[in-house]
This record gives sequence, structure tokens and C-alpha cells, in this order.
Amino acid sequence: MKTFGKVGLFIAAAIFASVLFTQDAFAQRGRVSSRPSLEGDMSLTLGISTVSAAQDDINGAAKDTGANVKDMSSAWEFVGNWGYRISGSMYSFILRPSYFMQSADGGGYKYELSGYTIFPMMRIYALENYFIKFFFQTGVGYGQLNGSITAPSQTLDFKGGAFGAMGGIGVDFCFTDAHCLTVEGNLRYLPIERNLTTGGSCTNGSIPGISQCGGGSEVERNGSDLKTTMSGLQGLIGYTMNF
Repeated sequence: MKTFGKVGLFIAAAIFASVLFTQDAFAQRGRVSSRPSLEGDMSLTLGISTVSAAQDDINGAAKDTGANVKDMSSAWEFVGNWGYRISGSMYSFILRPSYFMQSADGGGYKYELSGYTIFPMMRIYALENYFIKFFFQTGVGYGQLNGSITAPSQTLDFKGGAFGAMGGIGVDFCFTDAHCLTVEGNLRYLPIERNLTTGGSCTNGSIPGISQCGGGSEVERNGSDLKTTMSGLQGLIGYTMNF
């Protein structure tokens, strides 16, 4: 429940809104088909989201310290969209960069992750009228995470990156042709299987839970690569301007 709590609120809002207005959208569909649904071809979106990114390896390493460190179970993400909709059609192309943040601390230990993703996506507006625009979207992209571990007497900086995919549903509630409230629920797959040391004073075994680090080497836990992730359920709420 803790992992999906924040995300569940966002996704529940998207599903509730979709169900609430779908019947009206069907009734209005014929009215929309006589003209383009938006006056402009482009849009910009700014939003905030949560992602149920459970960092199992880092959580395990934190437990090995014996300190009372809260699990990393969800992350915050700031999202921006640039969109281009083909005039008079249901198809839109989206370029989505985002900034990812996650941290946990306790007992003199601190674990931090921050990074970015960039996802080109295709969006299909399946149902819409003058107020609600219900869409599906999917795409592939890249993400990179920079991490740091601060122990009472040692530090470790590391990073890793990978390609991934995402898809989901969403709703634009447009109060005018130009101004909309956007709510989305997405599923993203973006595991990072390998992380490399980029700095810090860590040497092999000097931080409990980390068996290899330092000197640009791979970061390992119990003899295996330390994995991080940007995968998970994402709930997003944002503001969209069409022009």
C-alpha cells in the first residue's frame, strides 16, 4: 500500500474522470468531427507526478547497515511536454523530458537518486468534445540516474542509464480551447542494471551493504551489480496550454 499510495490517488482521479465524462463525450463526438478539435497544432504541458519506483537493491543495502532507514518506495518527478497534433486528426506527437528525485535517510546514512528521462511518444485522442479529451499514449525513451550514498565516514557517487518504454491513458479537461487540466496514469519500464562509481571516498566494503565501489568500478552489492530503477506506475497532474 505504501508503494502505490500516492500513485493510486493520481490514477484513480484519471479513471474516475474518464468514466464520469465518457458518456457525454460519445454524445458530443459528432459535433467535434466537423472541425479540428484544437485551434492550434502545438501544446506545452508542465506537471508533477509520483512514480512507484521501489529501489530494492538500495533498500537491501540500507538494511545491511542496521540503521533505521526508510525504504525508497516512490519518487517525485517533474514533467514537461511539447506536443504537435496533426491538424484535423486524432494523432499527436509528444516529446516528454522529466526530472526524477528520490531519497531516504536515517541513522547517519543518506541515500539519494536524481536524474532525467526523455521520451518521444505517440498520443491518440480516442474520445473528445469541447470540454474533455480522452487519450492513449505510448513511447520509448532513455533515462539516467545519478546516485549518492553518505555514510558516517564514507561517501559514494555513482550513475547508470538505460532505455525503456512507457504507455498509459489520460484526460485533458479544457476550460477554454487554450487552457486545460491534464491527468494521466502511465506504466513505465526502465530498469538500470549497471551503475558505475563516479566519485566519493568509498572503497570495497567500507560502506555496509556495498561490496564493490571506487575507482570508476561497477558498484556491487553482495558480489552482484547494484541495480536502480525508474520503472513503476506513474500518476501525473499538470497544466496544458494549446496554441
